[in-house]
This record gives sequence, C-alpha cells and structure tokens, in this order.
Amino acid sequence: MDPLILFVHGANHDGWCWTPVLERLDRLGVAGRAVDLPLTSFEDDTAAVREAVREAARSRPVVLVAHSYGGLPVTAGGQEADRLVFVAARMPLAGESPAARTPRWGHPEFRAAWHTDDDGAVILRPQAREVLYSHSPPNVAELAAQRWRPMRSRVPEAPITDPAWTSLPCTYVVCTKDRTVRVDAQRECAAHATESVEIDCDHSPFFSAPGRLTAILADQAMRAARADRA
Repeated sequence: MDPLILFVHGANHDGWCWTPVLERLDRLGVAGRAVDLPLTSFEDDTAAVREAVREAARSRPVVLVAHSYGGLPVTAGGQEADRLVFVAARMPLAGESPAARTPRWGHPEFRAAWHTDDDGAVILRPQAREVLYSHSPPNVAELAAQRWRPMRSRVPEAPITDPAWTSLPCTYVVCTKDRTVRVDAQRECAAHATESVEIDCDHSPFFSAPGRLTAILADQAMRAARADRA
C-alpha cells in the first residue's frame, strides 16, 4: 500500500491547520490524515497518537509528522511509524525532562501571549496571532485564531522513555523566522535528527510555506514507499 502521512498539530490547535498541506498532497496523489489531539492531558494526547499510528500501520507505511508541542506525544507514542518529521517541534532526548527544557525552548514573545484560566486551561491571547503567524496570509491567520482551543495538557516533568525518534529515520524542519520557538533550540534538536532542513518561514509553515513543506513531506512518503518495497 502507498504510505500515509499522519499529521499531529501543536498546542491550542486542531487538525484543520494542516489543510493547505493536505490539499497539496491530494494533487500529488499522496494520502494524508490529521489527528485531533484531545488536549486534556499529555497522557491522553500520547494515547491518541499511539492509536492513530497503530491503526494506520496495519495496512501501510506511516510517515508521522509533528508540529511544536505535538513533538512530545509523537516522541512518546510514535514507535510504530516508519518515519518521523518534526516541524519546529519538541524532540526531547532520552533522560531529559521536557519541562526543565521549557525556559530554553519558548520565545519570550510567545510566553507573553497566553495565560492560564481559572480552571487550569491555557488560553491564547489575541497577540498570539502575530507571533504564531507573522508571515502567514492574514485571512488564514484570522480564521486559525478563531479556531484556537483551550489546552489542559502540560509538558511532562518526567523524561520520555524510549523516544520514538531514536529508533526511526527522523527529519527535523527548522523554521528560521519563528517567533514562538527559539530558532537555536530548534537547531539543537535538528543536530540529533537523521537529517534536517531549514525553511525561511514563521512558526506555522502549513500556512506560510505550504508548498515547500509539502515537497519535503512528499519526499518522505516516497522514501517510506521505497523502504517498504525493499
């Protein structure tokens, strides 16, 4: 069977954000599907990723793509995929506390653009739109902001055992105009990946550089198909 590209979104978003890339993959004849994380806890998010990968992998190779926070549940639950792609995403090392790394991860501009509600949910402030989508089409950025979700998941304190990326081919995509995640922090992750590529875009390349991102992912699908035939 042809490979499936399985997409995992980041904090406060949903699978809809991958629509521009999914549309372009359709034109290339590449199958894609987006996971909606529950955002109720890190454990729930990891379980959602694990189940989605397990279901897809029964019948075809899976290229698992993570954006931003999505790198954590992908690292914890993506072991049954065939290839991994991290897009400005967290990619914790074995033995490393993801929460301990947070001060060196997020850009101060983004940390000022969210708050925690009375019930413990993280809510994005209006200024987060410019931080997340600074080079994205304004109409798309406005629609995305209307779809932001409260988030109760937390970055885990405990290290992730058996990080999926340590045993699978892994590509890291660095977003060089990112105002949400520090670019140097992304490059530190990229140094541990099998390979890396840099895109001159904001934190949301599915909006600001969908063509370039699609080309990278289509190539990953082609590699997964070749490995499956070998």
